[in-house]
Amino acid sequence: MSSTNIHLSRRTILHGAAVTSASAMLAGCGDDPAPGPSADVEPLNTLLRAEFGAIVAYEAGAMVLTDRINTPMGDPLAGFAQTLLGVASKWKAHHQAHAAALQAAIRANNGTPIAASTVTFTAPAGFTQTVRSVLVLACNAEKHAAVAYNDTVQNLATTDSRFLVGNIGGDEAMHFVVLYSLLKQVATVNVATLIGRMDALD
Repeated sequence: MSSTNIHLSRRTILHGAAVTSASAMLAGCGDDPAPGPSADVEPLNTLLRAEFGAIVAYEAGAMVLTDRINTPMGDPLAGFAQTLLGVASKWKAHHQAHAAALQAAIRANNGTPIAASTVTFTAPAGFTQTVRSVLVLACNAEKHAAVAYNDTVQNLATTDSRFLVGNIGGDEAMHFVVLYSLLKQVATVNVATLIGRMDALD
């Protein structure tokens, strides 16, 4: 008897969860009146709002990092801006994938996803146009996101919702660990190596 090793990537998991949610929604179509939103819709929309917030925050951070690459202005971490810009771009793509999967799950639960246009970025008090400020902002945001997903997953009603939220929460925790390591200079990372390893997970 032979065995087969199956590698489930982030993209496979999120795509599978979205397909499952969409299939459930289509299976419910018929002549009967559509049921109302399930109890999972509100917490899923709360997480979706956070994902949209992360996307616009990374966009704002990317602008600061690009400025520091072009004009260091005495920033002691200016030489690190290119590395962090690569990480921010990758993390933003992850959050876009999370948002798409959450939108599908909300629709499958007979809900309406909030619009991305309702979410804007406001820099926190004390934020400065420096590489360190961007890194601290991203690190704190990912930590709070990981905690929020962990707190939410146990309160969801459906298995599909719990599976999706649990997997996204794992992404957020990974984001935090990488950013915290860079912030504390636990590791010196070459951007090409880092992005290559992240690509291998997709």
